[in-house]
Amino acid sequence: MRWRRVEALLLTLGLCGAITPARAEPAPRLLEVWLNGERVDGFAPLMEDDGRWYATADTLARWRLRPADPPRTIAGVAHHGLQDWSPRFDKAQQRLALQAPPEQFLAQRLRLDGRTDSEAPLMEPLPGLAMDYSVNAERSGGQSSTAALLDLRGFGWSTGGLARASGVLRAGANPAGLPRWQRLDTSLQHSDPSGLWRASLGDAITCGGELAPALRFAGAQYGTDFSLRPDLVTQPLPSVSGSAQVPSGVDLLIDNRPVGSAQVGPGNYTLDQLPGVTGAGEIRVVQRDLLGVERVQVVPYYSSPRLLRQDLREHCVEAGVLRRGYASASDTYGGGFVAGSLRHGLSDTLTLLGRAEVGQAVRAVHLGAHWVVAGAGVLSLQLGRSQADGAGAGQRTAIGFERVARAGSLSATIETAGTGFRSLDGARLPQRRATLFAGTSIGQTSVSGGLVWQRGAQGQDTRVLTAGLQRRLGAHWHAGLSLYRRDGQLSAAVLFTRALSPDTTLAARAQAGGDAGLTVQAQRSEPDAGGLGWRLQGGSDALSALAGVSWLGPLGRVEAQATKWRHDPEAHLRVAAQGGVLWIGGQPMLGRTIGEAAAARVDIEGMGGVGVRLNHRDTAVTDAQGRAWVWGLQPWQENTLGVAADVLPLDVVLGVPELQVRPPAQTVVRVRFPARRTRSALVSVRLPDGSPVPPGARAYRMPAGAPASDQGAPFAHGGQVWLTDLGDLNTLRVEGPQGLCRVRFALPPDQGAAATLGPLTCTP
Repeated sequence: MRWRRVEALLLTLGLCGAITPARAEPAPRLLEVWLNGERVDGFAPLMEDDGRWYATADTLARWRLRPADPPRTIAGVAHHGLQDWSPRFDKAQQRLALQAPPEQFLAQRLRLDGRTDSEAPLMEPLPGLAMDYSVNAERSGGQSSTAALLDLRGFGWSTGGLARASGVLRAGANPAGLPRWQRLDTSLQHSDPSGLWRASLGDAITCGGELAPALRFAGAQYGTDFSLRPDLVTQPLPSVSGSAQVPSGVDLLIDNRPVGSAQVGPGNYTLDQLPGVTGAGEIRVVQRDLLGVERVQVVPYYSSPRLLRQDLREHCVEAGVLRRGYASASDTYGGGFVAGSLRHGLSDTLTLLGRAEVGQAVRAVHLGAHWVVAGAGVLSLQLGRSQADGAGAGQRTAIGFERVARAGSLSATIETAGTGFRSLDGARLPQRRATLFAGTSIGQTSVSGGLVWQRGAQGQDTRVLTAGLQRRLGAHWHAGLSLYRRDGQLSAAVLFTRALSPDTTLAARAQAGGDAGLTVQAQRSEPDAGGLGWRLQGGSDALSALAGVSWLGPLGRVEAQATKWRHDPEAHLRVAAQGGVLWIGGQPMLGRTIGEAAAARVDIEGMGGVGVRLNHRDTAVTDAQGRAWVWGLQPWQENTLGVAADVLPLDVVLGVPELQVRPPAQTVVRVRFPARRTRSALVSVRLPDGSPVPPGARAYRMPAGAPASDQGAPFAHGGQVWLTDLGDLNTLRVEGPQGLCRVRFALPPDQGAAATLGPLTCTP
């Protein structure tokens, strides 16, 4: 009996299990999603599982939400739940509403410095040679002399590689006894902007920075070079953080001056890379949401280029032999050394410096620090100790303070060096030196002053006092007053300047004391695109008269000048020329100097007479082959090269009107603007009843009988439409209030770049 009851119970349980419905699988849904009262997605792919909602990590990232739970695999894909954000499903509107606090959103990093995180790639230079020359011929006192500075560069074997050699060639009178040919510098360099380092072999300048004087040497050098990334901000900048519950607008004011604004979504945000922030000041952030609710945040700051950002490091190592008497008759090499420097941002308010030098006759260690003291300014400390053969040990100390603020600036330094202290080349430093400089601005007037007291290495004292006042008078006038006193000798000068045009100025200067007299000068600078310049000067001081004229053209710059000194009956004549000789692609050519900048050869598909702009300024015109040379590109940073598209022929289609170009320094790059010629026509189209196609209708090309995916060409009055990129045979689909129709036509080959056709009949 008992077994029968057990069997009946098991049978009942089995039947109940059989009729219990199976758990439904998660179902896909395509819904509109609102977050904190704002629509964030029109068709979000979601998964629903028994009233619980899930989304992929990519979908959450699109909404800027952080996943709130571990991932769950649904249909082979990882999903995260939305339950923490109180989902409310509106079945009628197929809408899912979520509510999330600010801390659940991904952080936003806003930039108001006008730059983006992305930049143009560094361009490969064209292989070639470039030699800058500067020739100067003078005649004075019955004697003539000529000197030519030649600077040769080779580039193009690698992106950052550069070989360089320079020298001076002299002819004519040579009272200083200098060599007729004198080599100046020879070096091989490689620069890596991505790694921020530069290596050189040959002539260079030591990287002593603030701790040791810069010396010329020949050898090897490797170190950090922040100039390879001009967009990189190395000094600590203030940052402002905040949060928003709903999308809001953020306005930034620095010292009550508006500098930018941005839109932020819900969640936390950070404002950094602020533009124009140096010295002491106050940042004011005004946050305003859609309902007009306003929040104001005020942050004081002090920022200085003397400091490095926290954990940013700059280093340099070098070894070689020192060079003395550079470019003189006693130019020699001698005295080997090894040295290294380090600058490290320990925090945003403290930067440490160090340098060690080991030479044949001098060994030295230098230490330093820059510290922002309570936001008041930068306190700088330096300590150096040297051991020199024949001089023994010596010590150098320096302490300084600097404050830059909206109200004015102040800097003061005191330096001392013992009699035994020597720099790496064995030179003695001044025993004591004290400086004080201050300045302020009141409206349109700025006032500055400075004091220098120095006791030289041999005990001689020097005292210098300077003072100046500058004021703008109206829109075009500028006035200045300066005082200079050195060792008891006082001189004063008053200067008035008027801008007659962007390139032309008129100035008058009166000086009392040393070199007393009155000078009047008028000057016009050559335009960047090329042209005439001149200078006229006359007065009662030592230089009684000067007249000069110059010309800047595609092949360089030439200048002729005549001067007359008060105590010399003979006029001095000078003629100068600067330019460059390039060897690119096996062909020589003449052009302007490259200098420390870069040049670009612009190609526009054989189209002559087209204007080229550099940073939105007219700078060149293409020749008959469609080429133009653009000089003076800023190295290692983005330059905007553009084409004056308004002067292009009607049958020319330009791929892009502007390009961002980032060239290496002292090189030549090629910039090609993609352009092509096209056949166009003004076509008149009629409907079957003879009336013109109404305005607002559009014509779509139908290649190979299939509807085109373009946006179509709009019809104007009279059934006329302008069509480009036409072939020999063309089919159009015309859509508009009249319905749908088609028109077919052939473009005659003898109609040129732009034809007028019609009227043609559009058939259903």
